[in-house]
Amino acid sequence: LSVPFEFELALGADALATIHREFPRIEMLAANVRGRDSTLFTKRRLIDAGPVRIGVIGLVNAGIRERLPRSVLREFTFEPAIAIARREVALLRAEGAAAVIVLSNMDAADNASLAQEVAGIDAIVADLPVRWAPEVTDVRVELPDRPFARPGSPAIVARSAANGVALGRLDLDFRVRPGDRRYFLERIGHHLEPVTDRIPADTALVRDIARLAKVRARERGDLMFPAFLEVADRHPTLRAYDAVTAQGRVSKAMWEAFMARLLRAQARAEVAVIRRLEQFPPLIGKLHENEIDAWLWTQDQIVVLDVLGADLKALLREDVSGELATSGIDVVRATVQGHRIDDQTYYRVATVDVLFEGARSFRGGRRVRRAFVVQPDGELLATKNGAPLPLRDFVFGELQRTRLQTRGDAYLDQIATLLAPDAPYTNLLAFTFDRPTFWVSLNQVRGRDGYGAVPESRVTAQDSWVAGTGGRFVISHERPRSATDLGFTVAYARQGVSSGSSQQIGESADDLKFDLTLRPSAQTGAGRRLRPFVRGLFDTEFTPTVDPTTGLANPRQLAVRGSSGLLMLPGRYLRRVELALAVENDFGRPNLQRGIQSVADFTHPVGVPGRGGSAPASYRLRNDVTYFFPAAHDSPSSLALRYNMLHEILIPLMDELSLSVAADMFVFRGKVEATRHPATSVLLRVGVTYDRLWKPRYQPFL
Repeated sequence: LSVPFEFELALGADALATIHREFPRIEMLAANVRGRDSTLFTKRRLIDAGPVRIGVIGLVNAGIRERLPRSVLREFTFEPAIAIARREVALLRAEGAAAVIVLSNMDAADNASLAQEVAGIDAIVADLPVRWAPEVTDVRVELPDRPFARPGSPAIVARSAANGVALGRLDLDFRVRPGDRRYFLERIGHHLEPVTDRIPADTALVRDIARLAKVRARERGDLMFPAFLEVADRHPTLRAYDAVTAQGRVSKAMWEAFMARLLRAQARAEVAVIRRLEQFPPLIGKLHENEIDAWLWTQDQIVVLDVLGADLKALLREDVSGELATSGIDVVRATVQGHRIDDQTYYRVATVDVLFEGARSFRGGRRVRRAFVVQPDGELLATKNGAPLPLRDFVFGELQRTRLQTRGDAYLDQIATLLAPDAPYTNLLAFTFDRPTFWVSLNQVRGRDGYGAVPESRVTAQDSWVAGTGGRFVISHERPRSATDLGFTVAYARQGVSSGSSQQIGESADDLKFDLTLRPSAQTGAGRRLRPFVRGLFDTEFTPTVDPTTGLANPRQLAVRGSSGLLMLPGRYLRRVELALAVENDFGRPNLQRGIQSVADFTHPVGVPGRGGSAPASYRLRNDVTYFFPAAHDSPSSLALRYNMLHEILIPLMDELSLSVAADMFVFRGKVEATRHPATSVLLRVGVTYDRLWKPRYQPFL
């Protein structure tokens, strides 16, 4: 009698039916699970032991539903264990059972509830102890009052053991009830003993198993994996992976990380998250196909998607029992391939369907791919013409491909590379869409008399409604210690202003900027202190501004600025702080100026978290101030103070598209007598923005 668990149910109803036909003597006992075929599982079983009848029922852990592929889960129906147990126990007692035994793989708390709420159970044999090296156990329970009382709570809950590491025996002693010659249970004993070489074999059992094995005898198959000792001899550091590898064989943790690393590499993902293996027979030496198959029993199918950093951290934070194996992510340091996890950045994650469909953190994922074609080099190409791919088949294919393409020492080196822990840091090339926005706004300018010669569209613009676009695009190359940013900023807005019977066309935004920044890396730890940076900036415009007083065009802005100072990339909310010295010269009107500049950028989620734990909206506050000291060739076109303060609320619409509502205030002050009074330009903008960090090595653009 076998109570099915994850290994059996994951095979699916058809596979279990095939096994049942080939081995009719093996019964699947499950009272609270129904398959499409009513004969697949036995609800209850009566065993005749001489004059005594013993009833047995099996109860399956309902929590397994979260671990089964959805395609398989549809083939089974789970029913409430307590209600089903009451019904089956009553039927067994009505059929003359003198004792009722429950075989259970439910959790300890569920077994305790079963014992408390269901009368008539004499013993529960519980599965899967926490310890893998059980001690000898010998328990006896006397039932002196049983002939005169109805069976109540179980007399014993016996702990069994998995993977054959211990052998348990349940002894039931019966006596005849005085006067009616019916048998009653007088005593229960449970003995559990670890299996060692000193325990003699059960001759009849061994003979029966050998006969059954011949029914499905299999060849060892192709060589799939080298002897670990051969790999470790060439790469001794692999022995230090854990205590098992130190003994000269692959450990469960190493193999799980190996599978995750294969999946991450061939799916071109930044992170891989898979389930840990329930069964892992200890194998040594060179491993062939049927031996590797003992490890790769899972039918989980591969899923690749983009996941927000906040959701990815939530997924791993919820894994308190350590059921997940990962590659590419350091949970303790909160990094992905050495880079600090950003809550609002999407990461390419390769996982399996059971986790994708069962984890709340994946519900907000984007660009989900579930159909693949395996390329000749092993890469998983997501395409509509592909097919679902089980993780088991993928790993088998990679092992076969590696074996066919390399030989000798090269083969051992390739396996060692895949077995070794992830590299602590990987250089990253990223392309940032820093909120390019199409918007309309109300433009208001105050106190700008005397500023007509300034080559800034915000200064010379008229009060009006404005439609425009703007945004910043950055290509970043992150290295372990330093990073380079190549930025491009564009902004353009046209306005129509009526003056009597005529209408003037003006521009409230006209900027074209190119910048190159050398800064410290944003990896963990680097952003918690001030670090030096240097930047070069070229600032120009599509068309020159027009002096509203004279109607004449000002010289085109051709400003070159160099700045150097201290930068801090603190973390979650305070995104950037800069303090620097700046030197600028506008070659349209040459005037070398020296000054200081400062930038502070703050963001924070707003509102109640939505799907997957991500915030439905975010608030941004940006302050950018520059002050230039008096210079030799100051003129009415020269500004001493430029201060820009931006308040923005982003409300997600779909994917990375959001509704942007912003208040943008620009305060400026000149250097000469006519422009020493401060003036302001205020924009109230509403638009649609796109905010995304695209990593071409890991993510498709669409």
